[in-house]
Amino acid sequence: MEGTSAAANSSSLPPPSRRLSQIRRRKKRTRDEMFSEIMESSRSDRAHLNEWKETVSKYRKEASEREDRRDQREDRRDQREDRRDARDERWRQEDQRRQDATLGLLREQADMLRRLVELQERLLENRLPLQPLFHPPPSPCSVSSSPRRVRTQGGRLRTPSHSTPVDSPSKRLSFF
Repeated sequence: MEGTSAAANSSSLPPPSRRLSQIRRRKKRTRDEMFSEIMESSRSDRAHLNEWKETVSKYRKEASEREDRRDQREDRRDQREDRRDARDERWRQEDQRRQDATLGLLREQADMLRRLVELQERLLENRLPLQPLFHPPPSPCSVSSSPRRVRTQGGRLRTPSHSTPVDSPSKRLSFF
């Protein structure tokens, strides 16, 4: 019974403690056997430690790779944002140039319209008063009551030397 109860107690102990208790119980063993058992235990512990170190190293490597991928994604996102910002700035500058060009054209058109209005005002100031559309009956002292004839000079047609409402360009406008 002692063997089974000792076995039950020893199975609940952690492995290094159990090994040491087994080593103490076997007093008959020699020092060499004990030394080799300790070395074997040490090798086993070292193997577990190396395995743990490899696991930690693998985890760190994976974590580093994840961080590198995340940094690369952030770099690509930053580059896209920079390109978008540069494109937006180019578009803004282009819009500003177009707006400036349009405003320049509008200023030029406004200046042209102002000059046209000034020219028209000067022409209207120098314009003769309008003549009535109908001719009053000829008075006995009028120069000629006969219809106007085209004068020729050397076989060529010539316009009359005096201006009539029909001949004057500014007066033609007043007919319409």
